[in-house]
Amino acid sequence: MKVLVTGAGGFIGSQVVRQLAVDGHQVVAVERNSQHSGQMITAPPGASMVAVDLDDVAAVRELFRTTVPDALIHLAWYANPGDYLTSHANLTSLAMTAALVEVALAAGCRKLVLAGSCAEYAPQERPVVESDPIDAHTIYAACKQSAWQIARVLATEAAAELAWGRIFHIHGPGEDQNRLIPWVAGQLAAGSAVPLTDGSQVRDHLHVSDVAAGLVALLAPGATGSYNICSGQPVTLRSVLEAVGKIVGRAELLKFGALPHRPRENMFLAGDSSRLRALGWAPRFGLEEGLSDALRGRF
Repeated sequence: MKVLVTGAGGFIGSQVVRQLAVDGHQVVAVERNSQHSGQMITAPPGASMVAVDLDDVAAVRELFRTTVPDALIHLAWYANPGDYLTSHANLTSLAMTAALVEVALAAGCRKLVLAGSCAEYAPQERPVVESDPIDAHTIYAACKQSAWQIARVLATEAAAELAWGRIFHIHGPGEDQNRLIPWVAGQLAAGSAVPLTDGSQVRDHLHVSDVAAGLVALLAPGATGSYNICSGQPVTLRSVLEAVGKIVGRAELLKFGALPHRPRENMFLAGDSSRLRALGWAPRFGLEEGLSDALRGRF
């Protein structure tokens, strides 16, 4: 199968490209600027790299005309760790996604996999399932949910298959240093105390390569609708960061309880991955093994 992947040089996208290549697919790896494909410096065998501005609809049409992919995995989205939840750049990503889906379907692409987020869900006190209510509290979550609704209508009109992968919490090699796990690890390695909340928040962590494998699994014929891409194993944030402290060797510098929780913070956000597992997917990494792999060689 020929698969076009957007955001191919990103944290998740680079892993998706590698997984597709390993599985024997022909890959068109799309990045806005080929000079900035930080995770995927050279394309693996079976993959070709293309630099395209996805906000340029004419360029996107030409991309699909010349490559004629069988399937699309769309990961490109605004992702600055400091403000991705609140930035109005999410509106630009939403508009780009809607136009991309429309062009892909017009070009005859009939299998689409798009990246959603666990942030779309309304709070629950148990692992969420795909049929649970949606209640976006940030512009990021609202734009993701809007992208899902728009893409679903367009795909239905075109009689195409659309899968929406709601991604939960991620760790792995190549993660942005400003995201929580690498930032905490960096502070510990520098000998700095890290003020934290009590860490009672419950989360669902998954290694990035397992996230990528989950997205690739959604290319399966008949895989449509929303899917949780998560471990299915709730864990407290304290447990995650204590594991990071153990790996770095400076767990005593973790100062739990020094900070209050954020206003309206979701204290339980974990998922049920049964629907994805039914496609034959399962994580390869456990939590501590995955964290060790994420931090290997960094400190």
